[in-house]
Amino acid sequence: DAPRKTDRVMGDHYDTGSYRRAIARACKEAKVPTWHPHQLRHNAATAVRKQFGLEGAQLMLGHSSADVTQIYAEVDREKALAIAAKIG
Repeated sequence: DAPRKTDRVMGDHYDTGSYRRAIARACKEAKVPTWHPHQLRHNAATAVRKQFGLEGAQLMLGHSSADVTQIYAEVDREKALAIAAKIG
């Protein structure tokens, strides 16, 4: 075995922070934009909101308030533009 570079002890599993750091490290090594795992939740929420509306996204995310859901699930800008074009 090669000598360890630090006194850091390796865990036996990934936790939320180690998973995020592993992704960031891999992105840096691959020279691609860094992303974080929480973006998956945002993307899923946005897709659900687009198909099922704000209430559907709120139910999927388990939020008691739609205000919180609006932070996670982006507005469907294409739909807003289509409505604006239709009503003038």
